[in-house]
Amino acid sequence: MRQLFLTIAFGLISQTGFSQKVIEKNFKSIFDTYGVDGCFVAYNQADNEYIKYNPGLCDTGYIPASTFKIPNSLIALEEGIVKDTNQIIKWDGHEWPNKLWNQDQTLKTAIKYSCIWAYIGFAEQVGIKKYQDYVNSFGYGNKNLTGPPTRFWLTGPFRISANQQVDFLKKFYNYGLPKISRQSIDIVKDIIILEQTDNYKLSGKTGGGILTDADYIMWLVGYVEKDNKPYFYAMNFKTNDFNKLGQARYEITKDIFRELKIIE
Repeated sequence: MRQLFLTIAFGLISQTGFSQKVIEKNFKSIFDTYGVDGCFVAYNQADNEYIKYNPGLCDTGYIPASTFKIPNSLIALEEGIVKDTNQIIKWDGHEWPNKLWNQDQTLKTAIKYSCIWAYIGFAEQVGIKKYQDYVNSFGYGNKNLTGPPTRFWLTGPFRISANQQVDFLKKFYNYGLPKISRQSIDIVKDIIILEQTDNYKLSGKTGGGILTDADYIMWLVGYVEKDNKPYFYAMNFKTNDFNKLGQARYEITKDIFRELKIIE
């Protein structure tokens, strides 16, 4: 068991009336297994407790990249661009490096395969003004959408921190997002399930954003449900090898949750 090296109790009172607690834990050896370092934050809603590794980095904003597909899918549903997970999103025949993109999609496959062209198509129909209204109402990241209007989540000044990812996910999961119906949230909850066992359900979305010509920020954000209790999380790290370390996003997150005895 890695050493629990700091527990900080804040004098803030939550909506449930309990003091909010932040526990710092050392997960460096888990990140070291993959030759990277980054940050991790989890929120145990039942106990109003945060667990953090590298808490300073948890406040550092990065481009959201494909993690924005969670709010983007909600917006596409609310705007009627897609009505459900059965609607076909037609491929225009343009060949992409990812072969899974070179076919018709549904909302479910578009988020599963992180299909860029499908979400660029949504953005062309939604328009940047409506996106700004939604992002402002969500309180999502730094709310700066002044980048390219059909791919502002991939390039430009838009930033979100790991802590802000968890804040958004809490509102999403608990049906607390303004302008978003319960039906849309339920649809997106269903399509972001990554793994389900008899003991837990892991949901989330990856992201990989370009920082420089050589460096990427790698994300996995979401929540684990166990015993009818949600544990929200956000994990990121930097790497210069996007393809080699894509799977590490899942493995690091799952290794941490195993150490926390939340999953097996």
